[in-house]
Amino acid sequence: MVMADNDSNPFAKGQLKREAADWFLKMREPDAEQHRAEFENWLARGAMHRAAYNSIAQTYLIADGVNWDQLPPPRPVRGTVVRTRFAIVASVMLLAFFLWKFAGLPSMPHRDPLPDRATASRAMPAQFVTRLGEIRRFTLPDGSSLTMDTDTLVSVDYRADERELRLEHGRARFEVAHEKRPFVVEAGDSEVIARGTIFDVALVETGDVRVNLLRGKVEVRRQRLHDSGRGMVNVALLHPGEGVRIEDKGPKPRVNPLTPEETSDWSSGSIDFGKSTLGAVVAMANRYSTTKIRLDSADLEVIPVSGVFRVTDPERLASSLSILFGLRMNRQPGEITLSKPVK
Repeated sequence: MVMADNDSNPFAKGQLKREAADWFLKMREPDAEQHRAEFENWLARGAMHRAAYNSIAQTYLIADGVNWDQLPPPRPVRGTVVRTRFAIVASVMLLAFFLWKFAGLPSMPHRDPLPDRATASRAMPAQFVTRLGEIRRFTLPDGSSLTMDTDTLVSVDYRADERELRLEHGRARFEVAHEKRPFVVEAGDSEVIARGTIFDVALVETGDVRVNLLRGKVEVRRQRLHDSGRGMVNVALLHPGEGVRIEDKGPKPRVNPLTPEETSDWSSGSIDFGKSTLGAVVAMANRYSTTKIRLDSADLEVIPVSGVFRVTDPERLASSLSILFGLRMNRQPGEITLSKPVK
């Protein structure tokens, strides 16, 4: 979902805030552990849920630090003074108007009109969010395209000299419109600098950053790690079909050719798994749904898999895998288990 659309956002009227507040209070009760699994499932529904809960928690922490008994007394209202000052200001303004109108005083200097609401909103930082299982594409003010994978958060700040974006978590594809301002995407301690190009950036849970280039050319940089200097250092200059994984506080990254999975059109919900495993396919699918696919034995995870699978529909995927590999499928609320058939 995009950030602030009161007509299309089902949480715009406070539903999500109420849910977050209810969970915050419930998880502070003595029996909180009884609700732990349900609470974690609620958080796992997406970035908006976690942000709402964090906002409620932060508000509580601020309020908890206030000494309500030691607040200063309110200042008395001086109504007579306020009314007198208002009358004086109004008289001066009225006199100035008549002098300008009839005495020929010079008019006020010309000022450019205020920007309209659309122009103002384009100049302000914004955040774009997708929920669990959602893949969305947005058009940015300069004509660039932003495609966001499931459970992803991107901050956008366009300025006169730079187009700056930050991937807070998740994965996104950037199709950059060519212009003189650099297009900079930050993720973790790294950044990607581009002009007119198409590339993917992913920020995984370990803090590692993966950059895959599909078209054009990008420069990848990261913060200095092992010396006293500050600033960014060059990591790689990528060409089409190349990618680099930057490990959090790890060694210098190596540029590698992209795999079929990395070059596939994941934005359509279908991924090309070339020389992969059943475990990897299931792990990818579980990122997109609260209904998880589970393999009941470790030897199923290493079964070789190749082909294009739609990972956004766990029911359909599990059914296809069960037919393809002759597995038994057992459905439970929130879970689908694949197992070997009973002989």
